[in-house]
Amino acid sequence: MTKATTAIAFAERGWYILPVTPFQKTPFFPIATHGYKSATTDIESIEKWFTRAPLLNIGIACAPSNLVVFDIDYRNGGTTEGLNLDTFTVATGDGLHLYYTAPADAKFKGKLREGVDIKHNGYVVGAGSLHESGKFYEVVKDIQPAPMMEWI
Repeated sequence: MTKATTAIAFAERGWYILPVTPFQKTPFFPIATHGYKSATTDIESIEKWFTRAPLLNIGIACAPSNLVVFDIDYRNGGTTEGLNLDTFTVATGDGLHLYYTAPADAKFKGKLREGVDIKHNGYVVGAGSLHESGKFYEVVKDIQPAPMMEWI
């Protein structure tokens, strides 16, 4: 799969996509002039971005996609303890992204505990992207995101 087809597949799920600078985690500002607020589900725009610049990384804007993502960073002591693992999951450079559904207007604190960040008002780098470490972000569990856990 190319980045274009991967990004389009995410958009077809209703996830809002933005172009991210290659090998980085920052929006590609020549296109994403409003940062993550430039994200769209418009297939034609997404195809154009990733066909013209195939090295771009894929960003997924969480709140408009009705997603909340737990960013588990093993390097900083993150663990999956207490989290529902039966959900859409992506292996990152040094951890996991666990995707859950949540309303766009939901409120979350930015951190669950040391090594576990909660991403909702912003974006995450999506599967198919290349991490600065040289590792690809890879889907390891391709199922529908589970509903957000009530205890959070």
